[in-house]
Amino acid sequence: MARKFQPEESSGGVASWMVTYGDLMSLLLTFFVLLVSFSTIQEAKFYEAIQSLQGAFGVLKNPPTALEFNELLVPNLSKQERSEILHEFGKLEQSLLEEGLDTEVDIRMTGEGIAFQIDDSLLFGSGRADLRPKSHPVLDRLAAFLAKFHQDVEITGHTDALPMSSVRFPSNWELSAARAIAVARHIQARGIDPRRIRATGFGEFRPVADNDSAEGRARNRRVELFLKLSEPRRDWIETLPLEPEEN
Repeated sequence: MARKFQPEESSGGVASWMVTYGDLMSLLLTFFVLLVSFSTIQEAKFYEAIQSLQGAFGVLKNPPTALEFNELLVPNLSKQERSEILHEFGKLEQSLLEEGLDTEVDIRMTGEGIAFQIDDSLLFGSGRADLRPKSHPVLDRLAAFLAKFHQDVEITGHTDALPMSSVRFPSNWELSAARAIAVARHIQARGIDPRRIRATGFGEFRPVADNDSAEGRARNRRVELFLKLSEPRRDWIETLPLEPEEN
């Protein structure tokens, strides 16, 4: 006769298989927590990659740019004029880059217009105000750019602080003014209306670097052209109604 199976009496506590089950659940929980953390990191990287691609294709709400146009520069410009300026500005920068002249001509956008800074070594010999032939292609290119707009152009000459004294130029003031006028005459000859041009000499009184070093003095010797986009249009001013005189 077979013996009946007698179940073992429990000695109390949790069954042994529950310990293994609990360990398994803990490992699974840890695994899924790690998966979630990894997915969050990847999501952040994904968004960074998307933003980078958007910036490359120019679809960011505020894409980074080297040009600051802030409602562009001036409320007097229409959207068409702004677009034209951006287009022509890019073409000019590209042409100077291709000619290897970007180190001698610095172009920057400001809140009032476009500034061009030209090293004096490209334009003039030491103590002279006669344009060097090698400066003509650069000035011709700038004149072609300026001719596409109707706003005024300010041309300023600057020198270093070393004393200047000659029969023609008794001081740096005369030298800087003569250099500004030389550039003004050149771009006028290339089709710029002289009524748009103003030439001024500042001598050594507006330095951009320290005059104690040769490098600083070289930076201070410069001619600057400024296209004043913020200036009110003449045609708009001329159409303003006159205020009635008070009785």
